[in-house]
Amino acid sequence: MRLQMGTASFESIDSIVCSIIRSGRSTIRSVLTTKDLKSFVETFNIPEHYSPSLSGPNEPGAFTPGVIPLYTLAFSSCGVRYPLSSFKVALLRHFGVHFSQLHPLGWMRVVHFELSCAAISGEPSVPLFYMFYKLISDGDWFTFAKRQNNVSKPCYSFMPTSTYLKDWKSRFIFVSAAMMSESPFPKDVDTPIEDAIPTLSANETVQWKRMYENPTRAFTFSEGILARGV
Repeated sequence: MRLQMGTASFESIDSIVCSIIRSGRSTIRSVLTTKDLKSFVETFNIPEHYSPSLSGPNEPGAFTPGVIPLYTLAFSSCGVRYPLSSFKVALLRHFGVHFSQLHPLGWMRVVHFELSCAAISGEPSVPLFYMFYKLISDGDWFTFAKRQNNVSKPCYSFMPTSTYLKDWKSRFIFVSAAMMSESPFPKDVDTPIEDAIPTLSANETVQWKRMYENPTRAFTFSEGILARGV
């Protein structure tokens, strides 16, 4: 049984793939309370017609038909906001990873990259991001790891290597899968990840050089900064 915000029913999307459920997601339960749910929905403007809800006592943070988990750390500490920027959608589609499969610190790298592009009046692009990062699996999740320096120096001078809340995996709510309808189907974490150094356009090459020559720190960005870049 779920406790819902609002009266909208969950929209059924039968095409959500459930075969990726593994021991991690299938055993972790949410520790969030009704108060936490209300605060998260209000703070991050989660539309009520997507039926934000708490999980029942026996419902883990796994994908089910029509319903997906949202991990609060991705929003509260890593800078994700809804609706997703067109770049974030393009990035998910390129790598074939569902929104809820990306580790929060992976999202911090994405947000920092977008802000770094904005800081030099540049445009974020998948090839440019791919020059700095590669997709890797991380247990039941995916994340982005920096490339070796012989390929590209990083675009950051500091990047957190651990999450702020150690129990982040148990801090999630459920929403209708329609909220992230632009996101690809969940990716099987056992699928081999193809990786190739991208080819940059002339403009992307100039921007790439400016970004690694002027690295910046990644941290929990203020709303004012996020509004400018993502």
